[in-house]
Amino acid sequence: MVKANNAQEQCWILIGKRDPGSGKWRVRKRSRSRGTFASVEADWQWTLSREEEYGDVMGFYHTHPDSVGAEPSSRDVRTMRAWSSCLGKPLLCLIRSRRKTEAYVFKNDADPGRPLEIESIRSNSFVIKQENHD
Repeated sequence: MVKANNAQEQCWILIGKRDPGSGKWRVRKRSRSRGTFASVEADWQWTLSREEEYGDVMGFYHTHPDSVGAEPSSRDVRTMRAWSSCLGKPLLCLIRSRRKTEAYVFKNDADPGRPLEIESIRSNSFVIKQENHD
């Protein structure tokens, strides 16, 4: 498990699927990128190629410095809105800080993001519960 601290931020692309019956998101981390203390960029080229070939990009997982918390920053919100709009589908944003991971879904370029419940976390995979009002 990644320990978020005051070191480099890290980011992974989440790939997987959403179960049509339960609505649960089943995702795993791929293609890690490292950034600076307060910034990180995912491998955008890998993300677009993966989505084009497999259609299974489900969002992004990244760390925050301990002092920030696990809520989306204004940059996170802008980025997730843009990616959701670009790929034409809802995307997950998982954020880890201070031994806590939070999950949010962004549905389009105007969505402020809504928190979701994480059902399970394993070293490289997550199961996220569906929204009650979805």
